[in-house]
Amino acid sequence: MTAFTPPSLSDTLAWLLGRPVSAEDGLTEDELAAASHRLGCQVPPALHAYYAAVGRRADLMAGFQRFAPLQDLECLGNKLLFLEENQAVCWWATDAQRRVWQTTDLDAPDWHEEDLGLDAFLHTIAYYQMAQGGYPFCGMRACHGFSTHGDLAALLHAMQAQAVVDVAGLRIFTVGPQALVWYLHAEGALAEPGLFLCALDADRFEALCAQWDFDDLG
Repeated sequence: MTAFTPPSLSDTLAWLLGRPVSAEDGLTEDELAAASHRLGCQVPPALHAYYAAVGRRADLMAGFQRFAPLQDLECLGNKLLFLEENQAVCWWATDAQRRVWQTTDLDAPDWHEEDLGLDAFLHTIAYYQMAQGGYPFCGMRACHGFSTHGDLAALLHAMQAQAVVDVAGLRIFTVGPQALVWYLHAEGALAEPGLFLCALDADRFEALCAQWDFDDLG
């Protein structure tokens, strides 16, 4: 598999929405300036761009993980806390060097640096938001349908899947306009409980389910 170079954040968001972002999707410059003034520091450019582009969209702000509402952005020492895991078991922050850090305890943070910098991290999260609930249609093909890594690779190749996220434990692929297949993995294990399919459009979703034997989870 060749290395994937992420597109710009605006291109990623436009692809996920099926259209360019609009003024109604995001927060205004005045709102973002007020947040920076309250914090006493500038919101990092990539995070500023994310809120400016889609800060009013529930699917991309809270489809799975929860971005802090602008008024709730908080500095912890030299880090800006901006994202909460969906079950509130960990949180993410960024710093002036655009590094991303994770902690499981806000009262006594023990920060661990993520492998991805802020720009790539936001790209990953945007896709994962839509994969894990942002898109309205979701299906699954159980892992017993592919017993080896070769079977899974052959299926993805047949679907003309294009990798867009490949990080520890998570792989996401596009399979045509506003449709994603993805799976979780651990230490090279096959996808458990299976390969997931999600899509923005009902007709596109139904066609993919029928062609590739995915069960509708809706």
